[in-house]
Amino acid sequence: MKRARNPKWSFVVMRGADKSVMQFHVSKRSVLAAPTAAVLAVSGCIVGLQIKSAYELRLMEEQLSGQTAHFTQTVSGKDEAIRALQQEVVELSRQAKELEAKVGELHELELKLKRFIDKYGSGVPQAQSYSTSPRSQSASAVRTLSVTPRLEDAAEARNALELARIANRTGLNLKELGRMVDTMEQSMELTLMRAEARRAAVDGYPSGWPTRSKLLTSGFGYRSDPFTGRAAFHAGIDITGKLGDPVYSAADGTVSETGYDGIYGRYVIIDHAGGLQTGYMHLKQIAANEGDAVAKGDKIGQLGSSGRSTGPHLHFQIMQKNEPVNPLKYLALVKED
Repeated sequence: MKRARNPKWSFVVMRGADKSVMQFHVSKRSVLAAPTAAVLAVSGCIVGLQIKSAYELRLMEEQLSGQTAHFTQTVSGKDEAIRALQQEVVELSRQAKELEAKVGELHELELKLKRFIDKYGSGVPQAQSYSTSPRSQSASAVRTLSVTPRLEDAAEARNALELARIANRTGLNLKELGRMVDTMEQSMELTLMRAEARRAAVDGYPSGWPTRSKLLTSGFGYRSDPFTGRAAFHAGIDITGKLGDPVYSAADGTVSETGYDGIYGRYVIIDHAGGLQTGYMHLKQIAANEGDAVAKGDKIGQLGSSGRSTGPHLHFQIMQKNEPVNPLKYLALVKED
């Protein structure tokens, strides 16, 4: 009896005693082929995912390469701009040095002209006596100076001649040089007036330290309350010092309020320009009255520990339109003399 070439496997399904039995016949080849097909399917999926990943990776590499090239070009452009700016800085430095040298020469000329006009001014004739020719101007100046009684020796004559030559080189007569000096003086006076005006404006801002000590024990902003230990906003700065040390007004202003508070103790409030107010708290004594006009640096009280305080210090705060601001920004506004 020959063996079957394609044996089959039989599967019997028994669903219960009262139900018929179901029987399935599956060839052995099909049973072996199913796992192989599954493996091939999984392998195909894996290969497909790898191909997709490789494609996406290549796209990312191309994008990164493009971005790198763009960034390299941008950096190169920035480097060129920086080099150009450096060249401009070098050129500006050179021009500044030249300008400084010219200013020095002008200053020396100004001093010489002042000494000349102060000493020989009464012997200088009027402008109409000069010719319009530079050579005749020089000769006329020399003739005038030579008959001036004040030129008693050769050294003074040489100095006068040198100054006359200066006038000749500049193409100006002595009267024009005098006007130039007057213009310089007016410019200096105007500069001084502007400086004084700026100084007065600065004095109106609370830029002066209110105490001798500049040692801070607490800054502006949120901190741990020394009494409750909870986070609390500190509307000013605390400056430590010796009990009784003088407390000064930080700027020109008018005392708007003085008094005593259970928390801040003895205090002084001063109004300043631009809607600014300064407050000085925990004072030992108050040395100013409401309505007093005070200047920057005037004593308004003594450093103390009144009110709720852990020790001698000044609580100093600045209000701008009723909102607290960091006093250190104003205290660092100008360099103290």
